Amino acid sequence: MKKNVGKIIFTIIVTTCIFLNFSKSRAMDIKEQDKTYDIGICTDKGMVNPENEDTCGVFSIGQDIICVVCDGVGGSAAGSTASRTAFFAVKEYLENNGIGSGLLEINHDLAASFTFADKKVRETAASDSLLNGMATTCLVAVIRNDTLYYSHAGDCRLYAGSSSKLELMTEDDSYINMLLADGEITKREAKRHPLRRAIINAIGSKSNELYVNSCENGTPIQDDTYFLMCSDGLYEELSERRIRKIIKHNINKDSNSISQELVLSANKAGGNDNISVILIRRMKDVIPSSSK
Repeated sequence: MKKNVGKIIFTIIVTTCIFLNFSKSRAMDIKEQDKTYDIGICTDKGMVNPENEDTCGVFSIGQDIICVVCDGVGGSAAGSTASRTAFFAVKEYLENNGIGSGLLEINHDLAASFTFADKKVRETAASDSLLNGMATTCLVAVIRNDTLYYSHAGDCRLYAGSSSKLELMTEDDSYINMLLADGEITKREAKRHPLRRAIINAIGSKSNELYVNSCENGTPIQDDTYFLMCSDGLYEELSERRIRKIIKHNINKDSNSISQELVLSANKAGGNDNISVILIRRMKDVIPSSSK
């Protein structure tokens, strides 16, 4: 399916993953003038949970490309409802209001979209007792003029990578990070702490007022580098070293295939949670998708 949006051409390929639960995987090749973005998406419920509570996707606003990962909490229907509600609320707000120019305006508009999503999730939860207590983490990245900007709430992560390194760009809004910052536990203790996955900031949370983490500057997108957005189901199963090794080993494949390989590896390692991956690359030539 091809759809012209200004100077951007989207090619969206919907396929079925090789996983037993038949999650959907989407590849998106994006051309902007003489540059190409190869963006792969894969999301999976994992090996334990009965339902996928993650929601992720990519859309455009003018010449901007927006990538979103949401990880719902609240259990099954509530978690998936929270993540879907937040995703479409962010999309609705940005499509209706646009994204301003310059770092300050971008951060302001992304924060406003989170606030709008927070309101929508709370209203939805209040309308149905079965959804009481639902919330969702959220990570949004904006690609503009070969520069990436982002905002987040919760523990979905954004990494910047190359052939030699994988650098974490976000900081988890988690109870463990708070303990580490206070010096109450060591990094080694954090890996096995019973509350290592507890979050302290989320859209729709009843226990805290939402705050949005914004980037301090835009990050240039260069050829042969990549950005990885993911929910905690990936990095809880795979170390950063293992993630980088998988990407490096598959670097000549399209981003959709690499995203699938990351999710498959996380499932093989245990798959104790839902797993979502968005891999972003700017390439000189479109890589033929193996999913076609």
